[in-house]
Amino acid sequence: MTTILLLDDNSDILSLLEMVLNQQGYEVMSGRNGREGMDILKQGIFPDLIISNFHMPQMDGLDFLEHLRENPRFRTIPFILLTAAPPVQWQQQASLLGANAFLPKPFKIDLLKKTIRAVSEASDSAACAH
Repeated sequence: MTTILLLDDNSDILSLLEMVLNQQGYEVMSGRNGREGMDILKQGIFPDLIISNFHMPQMDGLDFLEHLRENPRFRTIPFILLTAAPPVQWQQQASLLGANAFLPKPFKIDLLKKTIRAVSEASDSAACAH
């Protein structure tokens, strides 16, 4: 079963995405900010994919991504960044830090599902190539 770490400070969005992802057969762990995400990873949990909001208190999505990419153990985990911020400037910064995909809010659930599949398939292909 694919495990997804989901981070968003909006409890309504978090609950909705957890429900949708669970219905798709994913195991979902969640937190409200990047610090909670780091705490989950420090417990030895290794998700197959991370979906993180950009704007969160204590540690935002870009800071979390930067910390993640600095750690060799977590560097290759596929990462999808969600944000309501203007897409171009944040997408560029997220890409430079190693985000695999970027979804501007609001987004349709079908687009999120397609993005998860595409990122997962690309990650699987890269792993097979090495």
